[in-house]
Amino acid sequence: MIGDGQEYPSIFGRSCLRMASVNQVPPAQPQSMPPAPQQTPRPSDPARTRFIIIWVIVGVMFLGAAASAVGSLQRTVYGARGTVTQYLDALERGDAASALDVPGVKLSGGELKSAGLPENASDKLLRNSVISPVTDAEFVSETTLDDGTHQVTYDFAIGDSEGTAVFDLTKVGGLFGHWEFATSPLAAVNLSVNHTTQFSMNGADFDTRQVAPKDTDAAFDNIVNVLIFTPGNYEFGVDTDYLTADPDEVFADSPGQVEEASVDAEPTDEFIDAAQEQFNAQLDECATQVILQPTGCPFGYEVSDRVSGEPEWSISTYPEISLVPGSNSWEIPNTDAAATIDVSIQSLADGSIDEVTEEVPFKAFGNVYLFSDGTVTAQLLTKETSSNGDDDGDKDEG
Repeated sequence: MIGDGQEYPSIFGRSCLRMASVNQVPPAQPQSMPPAPQQTPRPSDPARTRFIIIWVIVGVMFLGAAASAVGSLQRTVYGARGTVTQYLDALERGDAASALDVPGVKLSGGELKSAGLPENASDKLLRNSVISPVTDAEFVSETTLDDGTHQVTYDFAIGDSEGTAVFDLTKVGGLFGHWEFATSPLAAVNLSVNHTTQFSMNGADFDTRQVAPKDTDAAFDNIVNVLIFTPGNYEFGVDTDYLTADPDEVFADSPGQVEEASVDAEPTDEFIDAAQEQFNAQLDECATQVILQPTGCPFGYEVSDRVSGEPEWSISTYPEISLVPGSNSWEIPNTDAAATIDVSIQSLADGSIDEVTEEVPFKAFGNVYLFSDGTVTAQLLTKETSSNGDDDGDKDEG
């Protein structure tokens, strides 16, 4: 209090008020917060259940389709049926190498015997040039036998011929193994090639020496065994300038079988003409001999008187030859012919000389050899030379 009686605020109080007003801290402002993320509303339980069921169904369908595809591949591509299809496709393409590469097709010498085929059967004719293409191969059935072997049946066509083939297959190597032929689809042909070593098979030319066992000598008549693919249609024959034969056809649709075929060669007119020419030339050579009994010739002349001068021979009638098969060569059977002799004969009784011209009939016969290079050799025989046997040496009948 001051003396005038008024009350004034103390300096200390005013100071405190000013300090309070100066030091007063304004109230804190609230900080702004980022908005909370919006959550996708979860479907209700029924909608979620339907969603799961749909995906389960799709998954099951997918797995089923995959299993079905695998099963189909196992049956048609990797299964027994697929192995047969692979083999038949190779035959349709005329691809011998691919057909032989299919498991169970190729056979060794020992396996041939086990398969019931000739041990000496040659595989050299399992080649593209003789395959008869299989067409219209159609799956028929696949049957499982008690021992696990699968029998696969196919219908097929080869040219104008149709047939059905049954193949036996077995699985090797367990679950992840492969299928192979339990019985090889190969068969064999027991082929007789008579009067030659040459033959054709489906138009391709061969020689028996190509398929005969090693060190087998060529002969006039031959028997060889050759392997073939089944199913197949094979035509055997011979058709050359000098030889021909009626074709013999083998329709093979059974694996492991031995078929029979024969090629019976006959001479062509060209062959007979070639032999005729040589035969005539040899008779002409005989006629050059200036003796009554030409050496190595089928004709001669006998007289009881004396010959004056040298006789002269000529062939007045040549034989019209034919060729027939013999044991080792073609033969010219006895054929009528005639030679003419001109000779002066002096009588022993009175010394007179007669000029004689006389026709001398005779029989001509001989052998004819046809070599593999096309060479023809005719051999004129007489009773004397034929009685000594045919000396045909190591001739290779072609």
